[in-house]
Amino acid sequence: MTCRNTDLPCLFILAALAILLTAFGCSSSGSSPQPQPQGVPQDLSQWAPEGPRTVGSYEYGVIPQPTAFRTMHAGPNNTDNVWVALAPRLELDWVSETSFSVPEGPTYDSAGNLYFSPLFPQSPAFDISLVSLDSTGARNWEIPGDGLNAGSGAILILDDPDNAGEQIIYHATYTEGMAIKPDGTILWKEATGLTLPDVVPGVRTPAHSFGFNYHPRTDSVVGVTIAGEIFAFDRKTGAAIAPLGQVPGDPAVSNDIGLPPFVVDASNALTDEVFGKTPSGGSFYETIVDVIFGGGSIVTNYFAIDPNTSRIYVAATAPDEDDGTVDGESELGAIYALDLVDDGDGGLEFTVLDSAQFEGGTGSTPSVSEDGQRVYVSDNVGNVIAYDDELNELWRYDVGSEIAASIAVSPDNAELYVVTRRDVFKLTDEGDSAILDWTADLSLAFEGEQDIEVVFQALTPTITANGLAIAVGGGNLLGDRAIMERVGVGLLDRETGVLRSFVEGREESIAVTTVSPDGSICTANSPVRRASGKALDSEGTVQDILGGISCYKPVRNDLLVQEATCAAGVRLRNAATVAESAPDSAAQDARQVEVLIDQSRAALDRAVDDGDLTETAAAPLASMIDRAESDLASGQLVAAAAELIAVCNAL
Repeated sequence: MTCRNTDLPCLFILAALAILLTAFGCSSSGSSPQPQPQGVPQDLSQWAPEGPRTVGSYEYGVIPQPTAFRTMHAGPNNTDNVWVALAPRLELDWVSETSFSVPEGPTYDSAGNLYFSPLFPQSPAFDISLVSLDSTGARNWEIPGDGLNAGSGAILILDDPDNAGEQIIYHATYTEGMAIKPDGTILWKEATGLTLPDVVPGVRTPAHSFGFNYHPRTDSVVGVTIAGEIFAFDRKTGAAIAPLGQVPGDPAVSNDIGLPPFVVDASNALTDEVFGKTPSGGSFYETIVDVIFGGGSIVTNYFAIDPNTSRIYVAATAPDEDDGTVDGESELGAIYALDLVDDGDGGLEFTVLDSAQFEGGTGSTPSVSEDGQRVYVSDNVGNVIAYDDELNELWRYDVGSEIAASIAVSPDNAELYVVTRRDVFKLTDEGDSAILDWTADLSLAFEGEQDIEVVFQALTPTITANGLAIAVGGGNLLGDRAIMERVGVGLLDRETGVLRSFVEGREESIAVTTVSPDGSICTANSPVRRASGKALDSEGTVQDILGGISCYKPVRNDLLVQEATCAAGVRLRNAATVAESAPDSAAQDARQVEVLIDQSRAALDRAVDDGDLTETAAAPLASMIDRAESDLASGQLVAAAAELIAVCNAL
């Protein structure tokens, strides 16, 4: 009996046979026993998936497999989870487009190109709505802003089901939506129906778009703005498929950022010098901080769409009157579930299906579990709140400090990763409650640096096959507030919370820790905390702030091969134990391992090119990887796991 690589029912019949035959000392392909996987080396992470993973009921026809960030938080459900391994050794490779402040993005296509939209480009020469970079940081092309761009969030990348192997880039400003080929050819460009409001000096514009997300049921792309307007275009044609909708809520009250006025004034002056002022005459520093803390906005972050049900989840504010005082500002946060539904006349309209409110506001993006059964959001007083898909509250967990970003949701082991201004926490969702597993130990970052008084987390973590990709800041204390002066990225162990590797970078980001298919990291440069660090630098030791994109490349690719093959091996070892009882879970594990095999093979080639492995040493490893791929394709999960862990141990 033979199976194609994609013949999943056949694959798991063979997997079950392999398990049974192995139990009796036999092999499904002959009389010799199958090789048994050994343990991973003790200097690697001992984390492993246990039992069935959470699996969605959707296909990867338009939605790309999560091999990289294809939108703000990796995929449409905002889990900040990718299937590839992060390189355990990185170095800063390049910094590009330093004139632009980029608070959102970047995203990657399958060819390794990056895309971002700058915030408030300043002069006619920089009036740009969208920039494409190649993998070296060189500009491929740009889309003019035509005076209409107020920044447009992360760029959405979708697969083109009509042209195998090709992708399309989707970009939403406040006034326009567009679809573009990776070579810059515009496929369609259509008006959103929104008009830029007049510029009012001293008043922040409500005209920011958070970009597109994908709505599978209608095959459309949906955009949401900071003022809560919501729009949708047909993915193929760009035709508007519904009238403009509105997310409920009123502008949020502003929260005290907790910094003395002299710090704010000095930081404003510095960003004015580097990036200029916003169209209304505001400073980039105070404008971004105000958005982060919710002031004047209805929606302050990206939104989620559950690919299983196409429900749209938006974290926003409650209507003004719901806080008991009608004063034009909302003191309550809220989360809404919306959808495109029949309007009764044969068309579609946006409708709120469910909602929930909570004390305080939120700056987080809703995160939806892979199966769509859990929705997570954070408030601004330290709670992670878990809802079911109809927004009935299941539990909340107080981490003790305001949560700084969105919740990263793993499909394995019910794991959640949460960050505050200082710390990274691992929680486990136990159904009707959550438990704290660990608080990260970041002490190895900037170890021995005499000018660094405190280290702290600096960005939303990304879940990878071999750990968490994180950013770490270093600086000094002003009272009890950490002032960032330096920043870098690293690999955090999912089992222990210990920082396994770290490399210093150039500039901070308030966006996301984006991971690419080769295990590298790119971040959008948006100095806010480091702007304060530089503004307070009396000795001239803090590097100047800058914008653009920073990318860190893998080095010691032989170590990346080790990490990726071990991650794949332990995943398959677990998959073999659930192949009969949870075939959908094992099938998803097999898909992820196919990705890790491709990543391992590419990293092995780079290791030879870089001189970290000789061709003689690499050849048997390549053969083992090939055999693992063949075993996986024929459903022999235990044998494939053994080959992959053997590669890991050989390195």
